[in-house]
Amino acid sequence: MIIEVAENINGSSMGECGLDSQGNVFSMKLKALLRREVLSKAEKKLWRRLYKYDREQRYLRKRSELDEALEEVFDQTTLMTIYSLMKKGLIKEFYGVVSAGKESRIYLAKDSSLNYLAVKIYLVASAEFRKNRVMYVSGDPRFKRIPNDFRKFIYLWARREYSNLEAAYNAGVPVPKPLFVENNVLGMSFIGEDEKRYPTLAEVKVERNVLIDVYPQVIDAVEKLYHGARLVHGDLSEYNIFLLPENHIAFIDLSQAVHVEQPQADQLLLRDLKNIARYFKKNGLQVEDYRELFKKITGRIPVYDVSEE
Repeated sequence: MIIEVAENINGSSMGECGLDSQGNVFSMKLKALLRREVLSKAEKKLWRRLYKYDREQRYLRKRSELDEALEEVFDQTTLMTIYSLMKKGLIKEFYGVVSAGKESRIYLAKDSSLNYLAVKIYLVASAEFRKNRVMYVSGDPRFKRIPNDFRKFIYLWARREYSNLEAAYNAGVPVPKPLFVENNVLGMSFIGEDEKRYPTLAEVKVERNVLIDVYPQVIDAVEKLYHGARLVHGDLSEYNIFLLPENHIAFIDLSQAVHVEQPQADQLLLRDLKNIARYFKKNGLQVEDYRELFKKITGRIPVYDVSEE
């Protein structure tokens, strides 16, 4: 479902705004937003229409766990960020969730040219987020200052994933093309068809002949990421590799990718290669030991032992 909002603001059309079939995203946050003085009269009128729609929907169905999750995603600042992106023409239509995790949600959307895109929204209410992610930012030469404020750290994390995707994409690594980033909202090309994302290797049964095609692509992508983008994925496994038509692949979720100069880069690369070797061996392929792969990619003998991880 798309919520129609054709309202002229300062001479420009905001276009269509929508979230998903649940329709319960805005709630009291919109009501609070309307009280703020930062909105013009026309803008307040627009948001009142959205709030009225949301209130009416609440009479039609019971509140669900998904509604609560959406409330967690669309806090007041995130709503204003999406509104800002719509005014800039970067987002025109907003659809439902295509992927959900503990720390973020990814939504299907369209830009002003009606091209599909994926919009990743980082949760600003995940208490463990900063604690579990500082190690990936520490020592990154691109982001030398780590903010103490939690929300600012989330914004840094979003900018970091954008930077990682940009470096990987420019190096020829098969990843989503980064399109924009603002606060905790990241936009990238949508990898899928018929409004559905492609599956990960973990989500489908992959035949052996397909795995034979896929394996060298994965190793090639790791090498390009390391030498071209100067990055290590940091969380690579069958859960973060899309399987595309004609046996092509794409790496996803580069938020935790580290620069090769960071102290933890070698250990994370070894872990990535171990995960990859394990997956393909489990599915019947004879592949090189992950330590040999590390030596081929880096030209160095590994000094870390990740065999027990």
